[in-house]
Amino acid sequence: MKNANISIFIPHNGCENQCSFCNQKNITGIKTQPTPNEVKNILEKAKNDLKNRGNRKFSKVQIAFFGGSFTAIDRDYMVSY
Repeated sequence: MKNANISIFIPHNGCENQCSFCNQKNITGIKTQPTPNEVKNILEKAKNDLKNRGNRKFSKVQIAFFGGSFTAIDRDYMVSY
């Protein structure tokens, strides 16, 4: 069995610097952070997509946050995700 990852992009959050090589807002053009409700919708869609894969089963499904310093964002905001 294989593992599945559900990727959620949080552009440039948690870092006060705006380095050109790392500033995800400039690189991707995505300027806003997803709301907790948007994250919930992403997870629901992924859950349905994974269920509709027929015989393919996954031994583990993980949520992966990309594009920011997740542990450096505001704690209440992080927990809301």
